[in-house]
Amino acid sequence: MKKASDSATKYIGNDADELFTVLKQGTITKDHPYSQDEFLPFPFQYDLLKILKSGNPLKQTYYYIDNGTDYAFFIVYDNRMNLFTFGKASLFMNIQTVAFPCSLSCGGYLTNNLGFMLSYIKTIKGCKLVLNTDIIAKTDGVSFGETLPTCVLKLDTKFKSKEDYLSSLRSQYRRRINIACKRCSDIETKQINGASIDIYPLYLQTFERSNFKLERLSKSFFDKIDATKIIFIETGKPIGFVMLKKIGKRLVFMFCGMDYDMTDRKISCVDLYYYMLLSIVDYAIVNGCESIDFGQTSENTKLKFGAKLEKRYFYAHHTNPFLNLFAMAGRHILEYKYDFPNYNVFKERQ
Repeated sequence: MKKASDSATKYIGNDADELFTVLKQGTITKDHPYSQDEFLPFPFQYDLLKILKSGNPLKQTYYYIDNGTDYAFFIVYDNRMNLFTFGKASLFMNIQTVAFPCSLSCGGYLTNNLGFMLSYIKTIKGCKLVLNTDIIAKTDGVSFGETLPTCVLKLDTKFKSKEDYLSSLRSQYRRRINIACKRCSDIETKQINGASIDIYPLYLQTFERSNFKLERLSKSFFDKIDATKIIFIETGKPIGFVMLKKIGKRLVFMFCGMDYDMTDRKISCVDLYYYMLLSIVDYAIVNGCESIDFGQTSENTKLKFGAKLEKRYFYAHHTNPFLNLFAMAGRHILEYKYDFPNYNVFKERQ
């Protein structure tokens, strides 16, 4: 554990046991009462953070600040990345990224005062990038803008099966999904929670094709994670997977992977992806979920399943005044620009 002069600083380090000991003594317990089974909400559980310590090879540091009224717990991991990921320019820098270290659409923090957290982050030396905030808290001297939105599908409580869901869609959207289902009719699906099927090569293929790479997780993460994996198998070989986590009435789509080798394949990657998304909807309905967080990227396809966009924001700051002025002036280059059609997917608005 590192010591800091700021009186609000309670913990800076990378030991989950020390961190949780401090958290349980802090103001954070007012919003997240301690229980033996779970202390913090998903995905900030102790077990998951421990898995990510080895599953994410990038250096991770936990921060907990608390002044008795306001608190913030956030995860920082070091990465060398293109600061202009969403623009045409390239500027690779060592960036301390405040995010959950496995590319979820939620922020990598818990706080009751985002401004309090951002003011503290300004004091951390170097370049910092806070990703996936869902509220706006403009702070002086900090660049701000939109990043990738997340796609959320609200499920009608009347849906008792995927057939109910499909029948609620307008014909052109239902038709495209049915075409994918027909083409994938020979695909076998299997649900697992452990590591009985190796999905890591499929993850790597999808990661390498991603336009927005943050970190590459290790195989141990996928082997150890407590999550449902739906595997898609063709002629005895896994060709795709989705990883899901049910949190109360909400289903989180964590990861997917796919074999992009089209040699001797009967179906296209597009058809398989549609089939995979429908399988997620089916799983959610069967398990009583009311919403699906489909995550970021591939927005156009997810919107055609009835999902809606929820905005996410970023904050960037550099302790070098010149570089920070550059980030402030160039905030529009940092932003993710999008303009998707307003698909009217359902026959009746839910």
